[in-house]
Amino acid sequence: MRTTPRLLAALLALGASTAARADVIEASSTTLFTAGQQTRGGAPGAKPDLATVTPLYEIVNVSARQVRNPLFQDLEFVLSGWGAYDLGDVRWDAGTTGHGTGDLQTGYVRGQLFDRAVALRAGRAFVTAGAGRMLQLDGGDLLMRLPGGVSVAAFAGSPVSQRFTTRDGLKSWNPAGGDLAYGGRVGWSIGFPGAYGRGLDVGASAVVVEKSGDPVRQDAGLDLRLKPLAAVVFTANGTYSIYAGKVAEGAVGVLWDATKHLFVNADFRYARPDLFLSRASILSVFTDTDRKEIGGGVRYHLTEALLVGADYHALLEPGEEGKTELGHDAAARAEWEHGETSLGVEASVLRTDNTLANKKGGYVGGRLFGRRELGQAFVTADVTAHQLTVEVNGHKSAVTGTLAAGYRITPLWSAVLAGRAGVTPFLEQQADLMVKLVYNQTYRAREVK
Repeated sequence: MRTTPRLLAALLALGASTAARADVIEASSTTLFTAGQQTRGGAPGAKPDLATVTPLYEIVNVSARQVRNPLFQDLEFVLSGWGAYDLGDVRWDAGTTGHGTGDLQTGYVRGQLFDRAVALRAGRAFVTAGAGRMLQLDGGDLLMRLPGGVSVAAFAGSPVSQRFTTRDGLKSWNPAGGDLAYGGRVGWSIGFPGAYGRGLDVGASAVVVEKSGDPVRQDAGLDLRLKPLAAVVFTANGTYSIYAGKVAEGAVGVLWDATKHLFVNADFRYARPDLFLSRASILSVFTDTDRKEIGGGVRYHLTEALLVGADYHALLEPGEEGKTELGHDAAARAEWEHGETSLGVEASVLRTDNTLANKKGGYVGGRLFGRRELGQAFVTADVTAHQLTVEVNGHKSAVTGTLAAGYRITPLWSAVLAGRAGVTPFLEQQADLMVKLVYNQTYRAREVK
């Protein structure tokens, strides 16, 4: 893992050397300062201590696209990372005992060959296709687009360990839990005449994660997207854990633009949370159950300014003695926008089986939010409240409010000030402050001949 800073330095040097020849360069920088309190220690039944934490963050994103070169088409360089320094007490979730920390989210170079029939990428990136489940790797991937609508993708690398620590899943924040990962996807697609996007795309994929040669994860997946009509899209995907011999997850959904103003969706989802974890994780023994959800939602534009919507899912969860418990997850929302002002209201209800307390758990929630544009400035307000059905630390209610104001200093620079306060079952009083300074710029250059 210690080679990662060298990789970053190499990417920076390479990016700097090619920046002058890139047609599009995008750069953004966010300076973020927050101040609040975190709990520390506290024996069972005792009041925990509160520590004041004041971290300062710097988030940087740089990309150079359409870099002119003699070999690749659409050559691009992408770099995204952040650094932080705790001015006061060190946050318990900083991943280090020191005041300084940071990480590289993505850092890769990608290009295409043979009239874009082959795409190559190397560096730190996410595997998104098929059964990848957003696996973050230091490595490379290959995509080949073959005749007849066939595509073949392959990847290999080492799973990323956050904060530049060891890749050992037992000693780091490495969510994959291994030191080697590889896999790929074979797909086939065909387009239908008519509206844009009509067609069929199907694929089969596999991913393997190992730790010192021992299997941590072995998954195979299938995915499908079908758009038979301009207004209807069907999607389906499933993942099978080869090592466990069980289905890890699956989903089927349909999206329907019924009219210009009405949008409808329906879906079914199945998941086994223990198979999302590393096989070596001790947490997997506490989640050896499955979850099923079935339901859908609607969105309707009552007027040009008013949008309303509602969602409902039935929750099928395992109960005692092999029984299935029925829960409910419902929400309704209305949004109104006129000129420089927007307002919204939400209501939500969750009812689920609480096997630990041997009673029904859940909440009833509500939210009010709004935004007002004032020329180069804006103000926002957001209030969220929940009433729990089961007491937590002797309390059943939680209320949190946020106020924010921002100002566009120049076309490239913006500043935001936000404050949050609330009362929850976990903190009698909660308050924090955030100051954010943002820089965004896109440079476009065209070679003159």
